[in-house]
Amino acid sequence: MKDYYKVLGVPRNANQVQIKQAYRNLIKVCHPDVSASPEAPDWTRQLNEAYATLSSPDAKMSYDMELKLAESPKAGPSARQTQTGHSSSYARHPPRVDPDFHCERCGRLDPSLRIAAMWRVYSFINYSRKTPKVGILCGRCRVKESLFSSAISMLLGWWSIWGFFWTIGALFSNARGGSQPKENNLALLKAVAYQLYHSGRPHEAYEALRAAFDLMPDPDVADALKSMRPDAAPPQRKAFWERFRSFDLHPLYYHAPACILVFGLLIFGLHALDANSGSDSSSTTASSREANRSRSVRTTYAEPALGYVQPGGRSRRLEVAPEPIFSEPEQPFPNPGALNFSYSFASYNGTTAPLKVTTKPSDGYYVMKLVDWGSGEFVANYFINSGSTLSVDVPLGSYKLKFASGSRWYGLKHLFGPSTQYSYIPQRMDFYLSGDYAEGHRIELIPQVGGNLETRDMKPEDW
Repeated sequence: MKDYYKVLGVPRNANQVQIKQAYRNLIKVCHPDVSASPEAPDWTRQLNEAYATLSSPDAKMSYDMELKLAESPKAGPSARQTQTGHSSSYARHPPRVDPDFHCERCGRLDPSLRIAAMWRVYSFINYSRKTPKVGILCGRCRVKESLFSSAISMLLGWWSIWGFFWTIGALFSNARGGSQPKENNLALLKAVAYQLYHSGRPHEAYEALRAAFDLMPDPDVADALKSMRPDAAPPQRKAFWERFRSFDLHPLYYHAPACILVFGLLIFGLHALDANSGSDSSSTTASSREANRSRSVRTTYAEPALGYVQPGGRSRRLEVAPEPIFSEPEQPFPNPGALNFSYSFASYNGTTAPLKVTTKPSDGYYVMKLVDWGSGEFVANYFINSGSTLSVDVPLGSYKLKFASGSRWYGLKHLFGPSTQYSYIPQRMDFYLSGDYAEGHRIELIPQVGGNLETRDMKPEDW
């Protein structure tokens, strides 16, 4: 089985950002348009296959399960093919290749072994990530791993819009025991049944085959069940609370009390916070009433004017300068494109590179300012309509991009008035030649999950 992690040169615990960066770095040098090697098309095909699989959380989860099953000790394809070929002579003609599956956490071998993926969600404002924790686990360890993954998601997964919905989905999935693909677990349970039978535990082997048949009815498994039924003893069921204490029940039995406890504590905390705020407001009201009473008593006296006494004995009233009132007239919006530019920009006749900027409709109109990265000198100003895309060509070089946004236009000097919002991109924007192509940038000023561009607020005086 092809290892897509080796194709991209990333570790198996790499996140989506690392996978995307590795793919971009490799495709830049391996693409047939860049590389003259006759193997470039095959390299590109492998890179595209690897990235298509690993960039999707669901596809990555399924691939990790298949990879883990394929790389388990002594459990190659021949072992799984032999297991699917069982007949009524299952006990007399065992396969020659011995599988070796155990719980990855406790080393236990029993019919409860499953390949499962527990989901964990991490998010904060504009950052959201959902990752599966894949492993071969017994029933007890599945319960513990599902509780641990759900605790991580409940603690770190709520803090963005996407993270909120992903966390709800992760909690429901983990409460059901995680994602358990039928095909993978069918092959696993057949191999586990073989291990148990040849370990002298025929009744547990029978339970494993029953679980495999419940997952996906199979004639070979049915024949094996018939041949093993005389050797299978009925399982001994423990008491409910004994099974509960030893984590032998379904994960839902543990998630439900945990969720009730967490939400109960949350409601209690909100109630306590509301009670404290109510007492604070009551004390503030009482203080206001006392202050009003004291002021009503003092109204019979003349209060001195605000001021200070000079050494000569005369007092002078302090003057407070009023804040300036913005009274500039509103102007019509200019056409999208260049507003003004420097002489060096206007006289430039060399190669240019493309720059595309897309704005969000709810953010209003934009003015984009280009500043030379090295010298800090002004280069050009551009006006961008609300919810539109501006496409321009700029001279080759490195620039810093600043943005001003608003809904009313007062001219290039005052921009959008006192309500102007200022921001900038801290990364250096490089425009350069790469072979016969001019490399530019495409910027979307829209918050996105997994975006690779950051904007920061800026003071008006830094514009």
